[in-house]
Amino acid sequence: MPTLTHLDKVEAQMKVQELATPHLKSIMGVQNKNSPARVCGQRPALANTVSSHVVRVVLDVAELAGVQGPHLAHIGGLDRSLLPYSRTRIPTADLYQLWDVLVRTAGREVGVQAAASAEFGRLHVWDYLFRSAPTLAEGFRDAARFSAVICDPAAEFRVVENGDQLHVSFVDTHTSEPVDTVHREFALAVAVRRAQEGFGKAATPVRVDFAHHAPTHRGYLVKALGTDNIHFNQKSDTLTFLNCGPTSGSLDHDPQLREILHFYAQAVIDCTELVPTWLETFRSALGETLSSSTDKAITLDAVAHRLALSSRTLQRRLTEYDTTWRIELETARRELAVALLHDRERPVQSIARQLGYSDQQTLARAFHRWTGQSPATYRRSL
Repeated sequence: MPTLTHLDKVEAQMKVQELATPHLKSIMGVQNKNSPARVCGQRPALANTVSSHVVRVVLDVAELAGVQGPHLAHIGGLDRSLLPYSRTRIPTADLYQLWDVLVRTAGREVGVQAAASAEFGRLHVWDYLFRSAPTLAEGFRDAARFSAVICDPAAEFRVVENGDQLHVSFVDTHTSEPVDTVHREFALAVAVRRAQEGFGKAATPVRVDFAHHAPTHRGYLVKALGTDNIHFNQKSDTLTFLNCGPTSGSLDHDPQLREILHFYAQAVIDCTELVPTWLETFRSALGETLSSSTDKAITLDAVAHRLALSSRTLQRRLTEYDTTWRIELETARRELAVALLHDRERPVQSIARQLGYSDQQTLARAFHRWTGQSPATYRRSL
């Protein structure tokens, strides 16, 4: 079969988007105009982030376990309005905080539970890489090559063929138990599940190694991984399969689709959509509160309510980011005052009310403190 050129790949990918069934279109990730801003051609932007698809799976398990919003309010990247977009990236630290809450509320088995809830297609284009590969080894190589589609680039799958055995290791730099434990059990359970969906019984591991300590009961791992040959306190987290070579063909191997999926997976890696940090979200809420204010004092309680937080939680979060309510309010007022003064038809008294000041003299004192000028002098200089 002839090899597709770069232009052929582009044309094929666009054609698939145009003509594919809704199921395939869902993995192609057609974007909504309201999706977060993209960062293209900057792979370092992926650092310290994971795909929103992973976070959605874990968040759904949290809700099923009865973990409600107040328990998650301190985690910044869990805005469900942003999670559906195929290229959205969430800070890795937020995922680990979510795992931490889940471990404390739902127990040690939650990683495998999350893997069980990750139905085929939920991890976007990465799920389809196994099915399009010709062999189990190639399927894992494709999954490893494009692991950054769903993982933090610091985490990766390593694939080694050793005679009649195939070893697949999951390597992650995070080392905080028990969060590390459930995250790695999730990763290996998902990998086995996806491999079996593409290769059937050939993808049942003959041995599983975990670097962490053994749980009190390991039945949940035996069920998820399909083997009771599970070892703990090992050097790495590794799946071992019998390497059947070409005889372990995928149930749905399609060479042309494989090329298209590789092309698209790389496009996802190259064009990311970074979710706002918690501090950015707070500042946006503060700005919206200022912009919608009329003759009302701007209070911490009002912004906390907009963020669905208690005032105490909001103050604590600001402290964690080495800032305070007073600093943030002053900064937001200064930025909005400068912007509003560009409208020469807008009376200074009206701007003062917009910013929550009692009169224009109070605004004048604050503006002089910020800029060394009065509002009128600044406006004349524009």
